[in-house]
Amino acid sequence: MKIQIKNISIISLAIFFEYLRDYIFINLNIYIEFLQNINNGLNVINYTDTRLHDLIQSFSLELLINIKWTLSIGFAFIFFVIGVLFSKINFNRKQHLKFTYLLSISGSLILIISFLIFWAGQQLNVENENNFYSISLELSHFVQSSLFPISFFLISWSINQYKIFNFKKL
Repeated sequence: MKIQIKNISIISLAIFFEYLRDYIFINLNIYIEFLQNINNGLNVINYTDTRLHDLIQSFSLELLINIKWTLSIGFAFIFFVIGVLFSKINFNRKQHLKFTYLLSISGSLILIISFLIFWAGQQLNVENENNFYSISLELSHFVQSSLFPISFFLISWSINQYKIFNFKKL
C-alpha cells in the first residue's frame, strides 16, 4: 500500500510541475512577444497573466530570454529527478542504477541535439530557421515534461518484465 501512495505522490508532483511549467512558459512567451512588438513600434495588447506580469514587468527582454533558458534546464532536471524517484521506488537497486544511467545519458543527448539543431537553424535563412527552431523546441519540450521519465520508465519496466517471465524470442 505504501508503494502505491508513493507512486501516486510522485505522479501528482509530476502533474503539478507540468502545470507550473506550462503556466510560466506560456506567460513568459506572451510577455516576450508583447515586448518585441512594442519595441517594433506596434500597438499591441498585453495578455500576460496579471500575477506573473507583476513579477516580471521590470525585466528586460534579454533577462527574460535568459530566465527561459534557465527554467528550461531547471524543468528538465526536475523531471529527471521525478523519473529517478519513480524508478527507485519501483525497481530493484541494479535496475534503478541502470535506469538512472540511461535516463541521464538520453536526456543529455536529447538536449545537446536540440541545442545543435537550434544553433544550425540560426545559420540558415528565416524560413528554415523557424523550422529548425520548431524541431529543437519539441525535443527540449520532451525532456522538460513528465513524458520523458514516464516513457523511459515504461520501456524499462517492459524490458524487466520480459526478463522476469523468460519469454522466448519470437
